[in-house]
Amino acid sequence: MKKTPVILVFSLLLVLFCFGLFVYPKVGLESTNRGYEYMDTVFDQSKVTSVDIKLDDKDLTTMLANASDEEIVEANVTINGTTVNHVGLRTKGNLSLRSVVQMDDSERYSFKIDFDYYDSTQSLDGLKKLNLNNNYSDASQMREFMSYKMMDGLGIATPGYSYMYVTINGEEWGLYLGVEAIEETFLARSFDKGSDSLYKPDGTGSDLKYISNDYNDYTGIGAKTDISRQDEDEFMDFINAINAENSDLETVLDVDEMLRYFTANTALVNLDSYQGNLKHNYYLYEEDGIFSVLPWDYNMAFGGFGAGMGGGGGKDGFPGREDAAAGNVGNAVAPTINDAQTERQNNMAPANANSGAAQSDARQPMGMMVGNALSDSTINLSIYEPVSGTTMEERPLINALLSNEGNVALYEKYVSEIATSFLAKENFTQMVDEVYTLIHPYVEKDPTAFYTVDEFEEDVHGDNGIIEFASKRSDSILAQLSGELVVENTNSNTSAPSTDGAANKNSNDNAVDGAQSHNRGEMPEGMQHPNGEGMPEGMQHPNGEGMRGGQGGPGFGENGTIGTQSTGYSKTMIITSAVSVVLLVLLTFATSRFKRRRE
Repeated sequence: MKKTPVILVFSLLLVLFCFGLFVYPKVGLESTNRGYEYMDTVFDQSKVTSVDIKLDDKDLTTMLANASDEEIVEANVTINGTTVNHVGLRTKGNLSLRSVVQMDDSERYSFKIDFDYYDSTQSLDGLKKLNLNNNYSDASQMREFMSYKMMDGLGIATPGYSYMYVTINGEEWGLYLGVEAIEETFLARSFDKGSDSLYKPDGTGSDLKYISNDYNDYTGIGAKTDISRQDEDEFMDFINAINAENSDLETVLDVDEMLRYFTANTALVNLDSYQGNLKHNYYLYEEDGIFSVLPWDYNMAFGGFGAGMGGGGGKDGFPGREDAAAGNVGNAVAPTINDAQTERQNNMAPANANSGAAQSDARQPMGMMVGNALSDSTINLSIYEPVSGTTMEERPLINALLSNEGNVALYEKYVSEIATSFLAKENFTQMVDEVYTLIHPYVEKDPTAFYTVDEFEEDVHGDNGIIEFASKRSDSILAQLSGELVVENTNSNTSAPSTDGAANKNSNDNAVDGAQSHNRGEMPEGMQHPNGEGMPEGMQHPNGEGMRGGQGGPGFGENGTIGTQSTGYSKTMIITSAVSVVLLVLLTFATSRFKRRRE
């Protein structure tokens, strides 16, 4: 009879141990995700979400007539049958907004829906703000979607995104890409605290070069949250660290996360970004003194901006136009909007997206000309000095990261994994074809599309389309890693094959200070050049660990991620481990006492 209490205690401890090990983590994860149902209900990537906007006709007319003002009007929005009343609606954008304003017969603006503008407690399944992007300057309508898919698969905190078909007051407005706004809800979903400092740099200081120790001198840093004196000090610590030699970057930034971000940006040749001369289209988020970079605005990725360009591209990206007065060392300065529009009109016959009838020239969107993405200077953008229209020294964040040999090794590993999996032709084609099948019916019926259906087809499956870009970019990356291709980062950003089968390790053309000799001419350890087949579908990190991210994607590992070399531990994991250890100790103690009693 004395054995019964001991057996009961033993059994109870065993049950508690199993609960702590297997059940509690899942409970924690469920509670963590609670409140963000919109990731499933709004950003369901298996379908095209319906978005029906209703507002007063007079407000609609005023908003469209004064689109540049981006004034907010009141509207009611129904998404997939769920209606939210009294929301804020406005036009949004930069180049895309200005360009559509100049078109005579298009009102295909990008829009921003602010669910909590009039009522701070209001949301749609937890979503506070939704952007509807018009896929400007992207005939494939996939550049931004596939870019976020890559970022997401790399474990980078990525906004929710999916395709949406928009109607306004019963009139079809067309196929858009819905993207979660980067604000408090996104931060809370993506980070441990999610309540620290957020910045969207654009202007003075957005290159992150040292100006002074006065935070107020960085007028273009674009704080999106209230900034305290401590926040200012932490920002200056960040600026000083990346602008100094041999700094301990780990004390001010998430090195691994930033390497993954710049790996993806470089593979995508996304130059309408920090890596181009406009130095914008990114966010910085600081939590407990550690900065992360967040992806944003990818409609000109996959070479859509053009290597060396300063603005929207024309034929061959307007190469060779120098700006000596400004000290630019890239291929070109920004063409004017009229330059870009004229070039596009001269190279692409206007046509109606549905009927094929001629349109007004002013309807044609300015920007990248379909086919420019496959120019040699774009496909062969250097992976070791991945900037255009500027220099590495003018971009201290990426320069500091790639001035460390250990960082370069990890960066090479990531970029090789992207080249042999996500961008590998068979895998990329499969992913693109799935998206193509999903959106093709909506592209065909889109009454406001910037491009014809034929242009859409060409930019997806044609000789100058994104599939061909991915294949050639993959080949270029692997050739640069192996030393078969040496890219000279000159004004024309030209490239030349290596004469000795390996990169010139002593050359200043492609060297990164502090890491000139690291594995140039060799593939990173554990990586092999694909023999026509590439790696099996999906990226697999050696340790299989997952990372912070958004929705995941089939182009990567089983969980849509590749892991990090060193990752932090979530609070749930720490608590679970601690509870399990305590229970295991108690279980061991009870077992030993039971044995002693029997003896």
